Amino acid sequence: MTASNPNGVQRRTFMGCVIAGLALIGVAAAKKAEAAEAPHAVPSPRLGLCVADLQKSVDFYTKALGFKDLGMSQSVGKALAIPAQTDSPLNVAFVQRGGLAIELLHFAEHKKQVHHPMDQPGLTNLTIALDSLEPAVTLVKQYGGTIIEKTQARFGIPGNGADIVFCEDPDGVRIGLEAIL
Repeated sequence: MTASNPNGVQRRTFMGCVIAGLALIGVAAAKKAEAAEAPHAVPSPRLGLCVADLQKSVDFYTKALGFKDLGMSQSVGKALAIPAQTDSPLNVAFVQRGGLAIELLHFAEHKKQVHHPMDQPGLTNLTIALDSLEPAVTLVKQYGGTIIEKTQARFGIPGNGADIVFCEDPDGVRIGLEAIL
């Protein structure tokens, strides 16, 4: 501005303050974005289970067995068709209890479940340590699982033993429920 316009200096000073203020807001927003929590990484190690009904399985593992829903459910579509060796669209959810993470995989088209006996090579069961069997037995039944009554046993002595019973999740995956004596 010229010397004949004394208000020009005030306008430049005001505009400079506005621009500086906007710059400070931008820096603060950038710092806040840096401080924001990083997205959750997919848990590892994890066990993958193919399930017939994703929400029913999430409810079973979280409400009956005390897993935490990691809130990472997502539709993968056919992005993993080659590694999964199927052309079926896929939805995934993750649950975790202690160090055990389970990746629940729901394929839009899946094969019928095949029974897998414990004496056949391969995964035989998961085992979950509990404070008491009774509440879990009730919840397993309530959330679509099955208790295998004939497997209930007590072994060992107090301090070095357990009450155990096997159950199956809604898709027939065998789970040992174990309460330390």
